[in-house]
Amino acid sequence: MIDLRQAKRLAIIGSDIGGWFAALTLRRIFSSAVEIVVFEDPKKTDIGIGEGGLNNLIQSLNRNKIDVEEFVRESGATFKLGTSFEGWRNGEKSDVFYHLSPMIGEQVQELEFIAFGIMPLLAARVSAGADLHSFFPGFSLIQDNASQIEARAVLATKRSGLAPSYHFHHQKAEQYLKSVALKRGIKHRLMKVDKLLLTSEGLTYALKVEGEEVAVDFVVDASGFKRIAMGETYKEKWQSFKDFQILDRVLPFSTAHPQKNPALLTNAVAMSSGWMSQIPLQDQVSASYIFSSKHISEDHARKEIEHYVGHDITPMGLIRFDPGNFETAWRKNVLALGAASGFIDLLEATSSGQMFEQLRNVEKVFIDGRGVIGNNIIDSFNRSNNEGWLGLIDFCRMHFEGGRDDTRFWKDVSKLPRSDRYQELRACFDHRLPRMLDIENYIGHGWAPIFHMVNWLLVGAPLNLITARAGASELLGLPTSLREQITPYMSRLQNMGLNGRNNMNDFQDSELIRLIMSGDMRETDYQQRLG
Repeated sequence: MIDLRQAKRLAIIGSDIGGWFAALTLRRIFSSAVEIVVFEDPKKTDIGIGEGGLNNLIQSLNRNKIDVEEFVRESGATFKLGTSFEGWRNGEKSDVFYHLSPMIGEQVQELEFIAFGIMPLLAARVSAGADLHSFFPGFSLIQDNASQIEARAVLATKRSGLAPSYHFHHQKAEQYLKSVALKRGIKHRLMKVDKLLLTSEGLTYALKVEGEEVAVDFVVDASGFKRIAMGETYKEKWQSFKDFQILDRVLPFSTAHPQKNPALLTNAVAMSSGWMSQIPLQDQVSASYIFSSKHISEDHARKEIEHYVGHDITPMGLIRFDPGNFETAWRKNVLALGAASGFIDLLEATSSGQMFEQLRNVEKVFIDGRGVIGNNIIDSFNRSNNEGWLGLIDFCRMHFEGGRDDTRFWKDVSKLPRSDRYQELRACFDHRLPRMLDIENYIGHGWAPIFHMVNWLLVGAPLNLITARAGASELLGLPTSLREQITPYMSRLQNMGLNGRNNMNDFQDSELIRLIMSGDMRETDYQQRLG
């Protein structure tokens, strides 16, 4: 048990975005008599890459009473409505699909009509081989390269069907959050933390800071890849994801906007030995090649980038990482946050998404426990946090299973083992669409999923991992009254000729549509029809 009711000082090691959000969160929870201090390493290197958030970025800004418009202005932020994926199935520039961020409650029928654990109209689109992005009213913003002002106006109508987040300049966001924190009485010390000093029971009683001992009652390790707490001090077990994910390098650079206005989504481009992230900021595109060092050298990665963008680039350093997480992120009175607790990849903003969910649950524990926290509660936090990381690695793994096999990297990725849980999911997706039941398997008590069942569908179906057969199976299982409601929608799909995925033209046959929607066809008949 730890008792923080008489705490005098809470320390954060590291001044990245997670560190400042942690400081702001603790400042809200504890009285003004408790000192909140952030230690920033004076030798910290800022490479200034851009970052994309998920929906919980805005939730975290609001929770900490940070003016969102001010954050946008000060951090060079732009709207993020999702991610486009280029070349993940066959390597061609024309090979594009979208994972947009859905917003329930905006009168988009495909998202609002829910029955028997699925969204039947999305099942209809999957059955018909239709895309899963053009039905969003807000997709026209992306198509038309709308300005930030135009996007803000459409999003304000609450009819776009899209849940916005933001791209932002990492270093500018840090500086802005720092300014907010200092105004709220949070202390900042430009000093390197050398080590944690422990009692015989394993509690951290002080930090060794440049020869000085600084007494502490609670510590948040936001030191990033240094991992001074769970790695250097407690030597907790590291759960490696190398069996499932072989990326281990990030080569960041920047380039100019290719269009008049910043894109409204992150662009993820499949490359020969990994993928390239393109994050549009207000004044530039912050990009990174995330690659496997076993398949390409840094120099060849740079040349591949230059061939793609059509001009020379200036790399901003090289980041090495080991995908995985600590099974224990909270030990005694020390919490590892964000990259200090684990990291997978830049794909789908998983790192920041998990960090904000960690903070949300830490806050809940502190408030509900009134500062008195039992070891059983800490154990529960660790189990839930670990489950979250396992769900994220499986979700990321799915992106690499679109069938591409034209380079050594993509051939090797296709041969990687799957986790037992993900293997079972894939087996289920052969027969049906994702359900909340599947996602709950990755969620701990009180935690929220980073990605919901619709997110798995929006990625899995374009990759043909969730097939037309699975969509049809769902439709065949619906009551006749529901199928009758869906029949006009299916007919419209046929008339519009929406058959953009993997040559799935099964529903170009109007008689086939009629049989399935009327209930006159069994699933076995449908499978025979597919051949």
